[in-house]
Amino acid sequence: MKYVYLLALGAFINAVGSGLSAFGLAIFAYQTWGSASAVGVVQLCAFTPIIVLAPLAGVLADRFDRRVMMMIGDGGSVVGLALVWFALGSHSPRLGAVLAGLTLSACLAALTEPALRASVSDLVSPEHHVRSSGLLQVAASARYLVSPVLAGVLLPMTGLRTLVALDAATCVVTVACTCIVMRAVGHPRKYGRNDRSGATAELLLGWRILRRRNNVRIVVELMTFMTATVGTVQILFKPILLPHVSTAAMGRIETLCAAGILAGAALTTVAGRIVPELLLALGTGGAGLFMVALSLRTWPWWVVTSGFGVFAALALCNAGAETLVRRSVDTEHQARVWGVISLVTQLGYVLAYATAGPLTDRVLQPLMEPRAPLAPSLGAIMGVGAGRGAALLVALAGLTTTGLAVLIHARRAVLVPARPESSGDQYGGPQGRDETVRIGTGPESC
Repeated sequence: MKYVYLLALGAFINAVGSGLSAFGLAIFAYQTWGSASAVGVVQLCAFTPIIVLAPLAGVLADRFDRRVMMMIGDGGSVVGLALVWFALGSHSPRLGAVLAGLTLSACLAALTEPALRASVSDLVSPEHHVRSSGLLQVAASARYLVSPVLAGVLLPMTGLRTLVALDAATCVVTVACTCIVMRAVGHPRKYGRNDRSGATAELLLGWRILRRRNNVRIVVELMTFMTATVGTVQILFKPILLPHVSTAAMGRIETLCAAGILAGAALTTVAGRIVPELLLALGTGGAGLFMVALSLRTWPWWVVTSGFGVFAALALCNAGAETLVRRSVDTEHQARVWGVISLVTQLGYVLAYATAGPLTDRVLQPLMEPRAPLAPSLGAIMGVGAGRGAALLVALAGLTTTGLAVLIHARRAVLVPARPESSGDQYGGPQGRDETVRIGTGPESC
């Protein structure tokens, strides 16, 4: 586990840096254009390339050394951040230049996630599945747990360019952590050495595995819906609160909310013996209920409590879903499967980033204005005025998520991994090459 800890440290540092620039750019977009849609455009450019390129990144991580892919991804993203830094140096920064830099950085960073998820398979044994998942969730949570409070303090003092420069510096530290692990463990697998299939076949293999494993496909569908609801909360959290709090207070609130990830990760460690399908149902239901609570009031203590609950519940949900996938997919092919899963599930984020802002600005916010026809009835429950349209959409997302949790619990038997077929070419592998999905053989961590 010591090498997993080192990789997690690198991921933690990287997440802090990316969270600093993400917070600053979101504030910049909202204050410059004054709409939830502007925040969504920045998020789209920062994350869409990571989502779209995930299957290709998964294939590369299975064919080549996974630590090398991580180093290229983290190190190369500095180039895009440098473009953002130079663009922000102008007296009137051009949005197109900033978005171009974000897009380039995201394209290179896309190499990292599938390689990290699959790389842990080389380093831990199966009994550490849930524990490793919780550990790396804590690392990823740094962008929500540490970055907002730091950015809320640093942004007024030093400016947005300093946050972008710090993001680039953390990428260098992450590369160093990965390099240490690579030197220590060497090359545990000769990835792709005997694989003579073409690039197209390699890309399609992950899709074939996903299609054949019914329980994995269902989990992916569930998590795609969850990412859409979580993306909605991410986009609308600032529009809900910024009309009522300062930038520094916004950072403190986000950090306190994200502390729920630590609680959720601790729960996954303690609840390691709970079957993953039950963890998935509990996490989904808890997240939905706390989303509804989050939408009702703008009191800081209320938002912190509700947001804390959302993040804690999501940690349970993620641990359950990822453990189900690991127990169903052979370690040798997990990187490309994780790449496909990342593409499919994170399309939920793209949907949220593209639609939550316009839906709020053009449809729901007018309904929540003081003189709107529905204002008396809706206002009695959650208030009216600035930011209440965004809150209404979060409430609707939470109610739908709670209903999904009930369905997951009722149909949880279909999520349990089934014994794989014995045929070596069940996924259409060339010349009967063994591409079966085995249960419990891949000590994969997310």
